[in-house]
Amino acid sequence: MKRLLFTFLLLLGVLSAWAQTRLISGKITDEEGETLPGVNVLIKGTSTGTVSDIDGNYSFQIPKNDPDLILEFSFVGLATQDIKVGDQLVINVEMGADAKQLEDVVIVGYTKVDKSTSVPVIDNVKDIVTPNVSQTLTGKSSGVAIQASTGQPGAKTNVRIRGVGSINGATNPLYVIDGVIIDSDEVITGNQQSERDPLANINPSDIADIRILKDAAATALYGARASNGVIVITTKQGEAGETTFSANLAAGVSRKYDGKFELMNAAQYIDFFGLNAADYNGIDTDWQDLAFRTGHTLDFQISAKGGNEKTKFFTSIGYFDQEGILIGSDFKRYSGRLNVDNQATDKLKLSFSIDVAKSFQNDASSGGLFSSPLLGSYFQAPVNSPYDANGNLYTRLPATPVTPITANFVYDTPLNKRLTESLWGGISGKLEYDIWNGISFRSTNSYRLEIARLTQYFEPTTSDGFDPNAAGSINETNSQNGVFTTTNLLNYETAIGKGNFTALLGTEFQDADIYFSTVGGSGLPIPLDVLQATTQQFTADGRGDSYKFFSILSQVTYNYDGRYYLSGSFRRDGSSRFGSDNRYGNFFSVGASWIIDNEEFFSKEVISQLKLRGSFGTTGNANGISNFASRGLYRYGVYNGQPASTHFQIANPDLTWEVKEKANVGFDIGFKSRVKMTVDFYHEKSRDLLLQVPLAGENGFVTVTKNAGSLVNKGIELTITANNIEKENFTWETDFNISLNDNEVTSLDGIAPIRTSFNTIEEGQSIYTFYMPEWLGANPANGDPAWYVNEQTPITPSEVNNSNSLFFAPNGRVATTNYSEAERIYAGSPLPKFTGGMTNKFNFYGVDFSFLLTFQTGNKIYNRTRTFNDADGTRFFNQVVSAREDRWTNPGQTAFRPRFGSRGGTSTSTRYLEDGDFLSLRNITLGYTLPDQWIGSLGLSKVRVYVSGQNLWILTNYTGYTPTTVDFDGYNSFEYPEGIVITGGLNVNF
Repeated sequence: MKRLLFTFLLLLGVLSAWAQTRLISGKITDEEGETLPGVNVLIKGTSTGTVSDIDGNYSFQIPKNDPDLILEFSFVGLATQDIKVGDQLVINVEMGADAKQLEDVVIVGYTKVDKSTSVPVIDNVKDIVTPNVSQTLTGKSSGVAIQASTGQPGAKTNVRIRGVGSINGATNPLYVIDGVIIDSDEVITGNQQSERDPLANINPSDIADIRILKDAAATALYGARASNGVIVITTKQGEAGETTFSANLAAGVSRKYDGKFELMNAAQYIDFFGLNAADYNGIDTDWQDLAFRTGHTLDFQISAKGGNEKTKFFTSIGYFDQEGILIGSDFKRYSGRLNVDNQATDKLKLSFSIDVAKSFQNDASSGGLFSSPLLGSYFQAPVNSPYDANGNLYTRLPATPVTPITANFVYDTPLNKRLTESLWGGISGKLEYDIWNGISFRSTNSYRLEIARLTQYFEPTTSDGFDPNAAGSINETNSQNGVFTTTNLLNYETAIGKGNFTALLGTEFQDADIYFSTVGGSGLPIPLDVLQATTQQFTADGRGDSYKFFSILSQVTYNYDGRYYLSGSFRRDGSSRFGSDNRYGNFFSVGASWIIDNEEFFSKEVISQLKLRGSFGTTGNANGISNFASRGLYRYGVYNGQPASTHFQIANPDLTWEVKEKANVGFDIGFKSRVKMTVDFYHEKSRDLLLQVPLAGENGFVTVTKNAGSLVNKGIELTITANNIEKENFTWETDFNISLNDNEVTSLDGIAPIRTSFNTIEEGQSIYTFYMPEWLGANPANGDPAWYVNEQTPITPSEVNNSNSLFFAPNGRVATTNYSEAERIYAGSPLPKFTGGMTNKFNFYGVDFSFLLTFQTGNKIYNRTRTFNDADGTRFFNQVVSAREDRWTNPGQTAFRPRFGSRGGTSTSTRYLEDGDFLSLRNITLGYTLPDQWIGSLGLSKVRVYVSGQNLWILTNYTGYTPTTVDFDGYNSFEYPEGIVITGGLNVNF
């Protein structure tokens, strides 16, 4: 979503289209999707260019008519890229390291849960019809914050367990599906506007349960990958007996949730800008209505399970098709799965699993292109029409003072294409052998492969495809990502007196290989949209990449008489990403619990269950950096017509693991089997953070990846489950959870604060704390935009009286109309203090009814969209209706908004900082299971019909669409909102 700066620059480029130069801009990221500051961007062969800013954005003027112009992108440690500009106005670049031979190294993934920890189990993930399993977890577990940063179907959902635990390192949890590790590194990214979700390839109907691992005792066996928690997904397995079938069909519609966001109609727009209504012939276009539509969803799944005591199987096929609420956006998936378990002998068990998914994701663009329906829906004036007087669509809108963008997305969107086609598959085999007298061996081996093609096509007559020299362009990126994982574990279990002892020793190895190539060209005759038809400006690029992990892991557990539990684990992990001197890291955990209700002295008259538990341990983080971040690298290219190489990245042989120290104390208490409460207190310190550290100029390099700094997340989690009513034909159950999290950057090891125009990362503050000038409103004397000075050195009254910009605000504070004189303040955190949810489930004579409420409070959102749509009349973008309110009109008036036509008031400040608090009715479901006597004669074992609603209502003061589609940095710009979804479904078992 962080695309506002270059979007604004793109608009400036359009307005200056008749000049001799044009504006080129874009965003530069690494292979992990992290933005890259300090990248050199030059017109090849010249010294003309710029350097990317802290957010990875760049922009500068280039010659308008030069079809052979090439941009060179270079950065220490990354491969230089040369890109022919052609007719492009936006060039986003992903930069990767030069591929070199890696040394064999490490990783692990294994789940083991004992009673020294609390592991919430999430079920019933199917009534919410969504392509992303992670979205079904919203509000269902304490300590788990989930944000759908866009409504784009198939896009990645951000999940944070117990806060944001890293600065540059990865912050998403690890996913483990049937013992196989899957993380964001496995998902191919490309030219789409939104990241793809690794779970969008998983059929939710195949899931048996989901377990969330948070504390040290639960996550330690995942060591190197468990820094941000683990989500363990178990798919359905076969059962001995007659083969049974299950068919699920769901169909739904969705539409935009407007919230408090309302743009002006033509009459309001004409009045706001003081236009002559007669000039616009009664035109009143609702561009939002043209950009958004009623989306449709179809979900069909059929599965079978059965077998005998020796061999059991589960198999399924599925089809999911979601049409997004924004035109040009959709997601389609075909999926299949086969799980087989075979008890070959009394001692040997074999398991086999294969799953495959073919998906198609169309992305309508979130605002980085002129033809974007999202950008146009926010910007276009209601006095403009996409149709001419004869009712024909304009190819481009007539250029007038009130036409901020001449691109007509109504015409362009059906013709252009931004498509990701992905084939995702996995095969795994498991061998379990009972060796002798409590000693057993288990080997799990898997290979996962994704092959993806990313196609971006601009039709010649569209605004982004038009060029007088070579109209129409196409770019295709083909990628392949294969990951092999083998886990081998030796287990021992024995009884010792009244206790049980277990020990585990094992290794795990993971090897990933990634290949990428892209080709593109321009000059396409209509209607051809294939590379073979291009006639000019052909470009090509490609690279390979890889990483390896290796781990040795061990664990021992002991319980005595079902009352006292002890556990300990140790892992040694190595990664090819780290320096040769510090490639390996050691991680451990210890845990203990006391089951008090099993003591003889304990009376269960009131309290039926009571358990105390605690754990401490360390986990590691190796994600979020490039695969060659520690290496000294050379760049190869051409110098004076000859092959040449230059030192490209400084080596850091000491680069090593980011480490998280986890401490957790908690208790579980139950009351007469009716109410159960779980409470956890945690403290998690991330140290040796993986940071891009600036270097002094004499080093010859801009930055180096180092271990520096620390941050802390601490908090409290409370979960209550209550069986309120338990009768034969009526039950009522309530699940409630709430979490308090406090985040603080405790050290940067002498590194200067990491700041953008709107937030800061520095010692003593929570990560991403908003840091900006404090908005006053209008200067009462003249209506100019004004900010508080917040001076560190007090300003005397005489200094104020003798200044042209300083004045005393009505509250007596010193204010200024000169933006540069307003010192920045710490204005709040984008991270909520409290998050939670409450589910109520009712069953009455076959009728089931449930609803889910979610909430968060204590966070801020920077609504950057308002800098365009709640401005002061200097640009002719459409405005929100509230832009007319509380605006200065007369001397002496106190007002929030400055006078109409004033400039500078849209600069970054607390003017656009809003509370992110909300209470949401996330889901409501009503179902009915037909009585057995009705369906038995038809050979059916279960028939259930239901209707479900999602995102139905939100209570909030936020003035955008919804506060639920905001990244964790709190920056919201031109959001693609979530939709209101109404779904009807049918489940049949036979």
